[in-house]
Amino acid sequence: MKQKLMQLLAIPPGRQKTATKWLVIITVALFSAIALPFSAYADTPMELVIVTPTRFATAPETSPVDVTVITASDIEKSAAKTLPTLLAQHAGIQVRSNDGTPDMAIDLRGFGMTGNQNTLVLLDGQQLNDIELTSIRWSAIPLASIERIEIVNGSGAVLYGGGATGGTINIITKQPSKEMRGNAGIGLGSYGTKEWQLAISGSSDRVGMRVTASGLDSSNYRANNNIAQKNLEADLRTDVGHGEVVLKFGADNQNLRYPGPRKVNPTTSVNELASDPRGTSTPLDYGKRDGAHVSIGTSQQFDFGQVAGELSYRDKEQQAYFDYGVWGGAYLDTKLNLLSFTPRVKVPYQLGSSGNEMIVGVDITDWDYDSRRSSSPASIGTPTTHILAKQSNRALYAQNTTQIGTATQLTLGTRSQRVEYQARDAANPAADASGNQGRIVNAYELGLRQILNQDVSLFGRIGRSFRIATVDEIFDQYGGSLGGAKITILEPQTSQDSEAGIDYKSGNNKVRATLFQMNLNNEIHYNAITFTNMNLSPTRRYGLELEGTHTYTDALAVTAAYSYTMAKFREGTYGSVNVTGNDIPLVPRHRATISAFWKTSEKTTLSGNANYVGQQHFDNDQANTFGQQMPAYTTVDMKLSHRAGSWLLAAAVNNLLNRRYFTYAVASASTPGSYSVYPMQERNFSLNATYEF
Repeated sequence: MKQKLMQLLAIPPGRQKTATKWLVIITVALFSAIALPFSAYADTPMELVIVTPTRFATAPETSPVDVTVITASDIEKSAAKTLPTLLAQHAGIQVRSNDGTPDMAIDLRGFGMTGNQNTLVLLDGQQLNDIELTSIRWSAIPLASIERIEIVNGSGAVLYGGGATGGTINIITKQPSKEMRGNAGIGLGSYGTKEWQLAISGSSDRVGMRVTASGLDSSNYRANNNIAQKNLEADLRTDVGHGEVVLKFGADNQNLRYPGPRKVNPTTSVNELASDPRGTSTPLDYGKRDGAHVSIGTSQQFDFGQVAGELSYRDKEQQAYFDYGVWGGAYLDTKLNLLSFTPRVKVPYQLGSSGNEMIVGVDITDWDYDSRRSSSPASIGTPTTHILAKQSNRALYAQNTTQIGTATQLTLGTRSQRVEYQARDAANPAADASGNQGRIVNAYELGLRQILNQDVSLFGRIGRSFRIATVDEIFDQYGGSLGGAKITILEPQTSQDSEAGIDYKSGNNKVRATLFQMNLNNEIHYNAITFTNMNLSPTRRYGLELEGTHTYTDALAVTAAYSYTMAKFREGTYGSVNVTGNDIPLVPRHRATISAFWKTSEKTTLSGNANYVGQQHFDNDQANTFGQQMPAYTTVDMKLSHRAGSWLLAAAVNNLLNRRYFTYAVASASTPGSYSVYPMQERNFSLNATYEF
């Protein structure tokens, strides 16, 4: 039946699986829209709640850890154009790009090139990190669909598992509204940029629905960097039993051209960064991506406590081609899917004079990875490499929070996780082209919050976190005994974490200061000298994070953030070089941002932010002997917004000072002083108009 339908719709065989996903999503949405008469739904204004620190909705003042919250209003006010640049306005967060897309790599607390793998990103509590070395699909989440973003620096391993050593970022999407309403927007910008968005929301007495769609087309700053992006997010919910059932689904599609690096070689007097920063040396390189996700979950309130859980599935199909000139080319066709089940229970109880809250949960996740690789799309049917991998995780966790008196809160949590990993190259019969591993990894966390008075509280935390290697990190394309692929299972990375800080909230002022330290063993990292991934010798991160907001009046507020981050090799060698005490590349020691919001009139607002990033070592300079560092840079963004009836009009300029800068560069291992760099956009403009109905 499905094949006949595809033939009737004239869909090519190679695209039928993607088309099937969209047909399912659209069918569910249409039937839901027909079945739900929109009239009235309980959508009264609610006080702010957070979910990330406990996996249950809770008031911020009762949170066991410190949480930074970015609201939908903050997103609307901000001059940032993408999710990563919005996040980078907060303490401890650094972003970098090497492909010119909105899907920038993110780094929380100084992990450099592996920042993506050490920062856990969630969408409504469901993991977005993949078991491969790709950036988070930020561009697949329409900004109009976001209710708030919760950032927990340095925490999350107990409740969410691996990859949270740097911290956890949870993106919470909007719920259906009380009445039938929506908005539609269009935008134009530099480099032929065109964007659109549409959001519709409404509800009946017991059932609600919200759908958000968006699209982006742009030539981008660099040559051969065109991007075409389409996204859909939907939320269906209904009252059932003592709570509600929520169905969420979404899909995204991206077509992208890769511009490649610009070369700087003092020996040959080549400086493409200065002579042609917008050019490309890879005019044939491209990538494609199709993704979809669906989850059904519930939260039920009983006399003994609260029960919640989700059953989720998401998949991704992507193709990429890289042309190496006389050396040929490389074509990749990869499919990845994740199935997860995450039940949990929260039980309040009294122990003596202390009130307690116990959270116990189980996480069951199964990954399937299938990647074929050949020299061209035409030969992918007979791949030179065919990587098949599975990863299963079975975890049990518990977190107990004790309220001692009115001023002291003690949190103790633990997690035990069984990880099973199998990987092989189906195109290579060699024994070293396959591998498997079974490990039990553990995490724990002990936290204390002490309220000194109505304005000041102290907090502290010690814990252990971990990370499991991705498929890309255990796979070596040419290191095998027969000259082919090799699978090398790496040990889990572990980290002993600690932090202490102070919160101050009084009147119009809010300030947070945190000192942190992380001692890592078996850190997973790419060795550019041997072209393999490895477990590093012991490393350490430590630093200071400051963040504060001052509200001068209802019409004027200023937020500032500063991060001092040190990332060091504690001991050991890298490519036979003693790196004890050396800086880890791609970690700026100093970062600072300042953001301001000024309501110039009842209908007009002006917002802006300045972002400073200090010097950092080039990627591949673990020896710290390259002779120079990536230069510091400062960027300034501004946005002017005006409401006229049902219209919201906005004009923005990014990189106002027209700075030439780059966020990522890699030093040559063979040519002294030579490096490859990925230039960022110069000054650019955008105009947006949104109509609310």
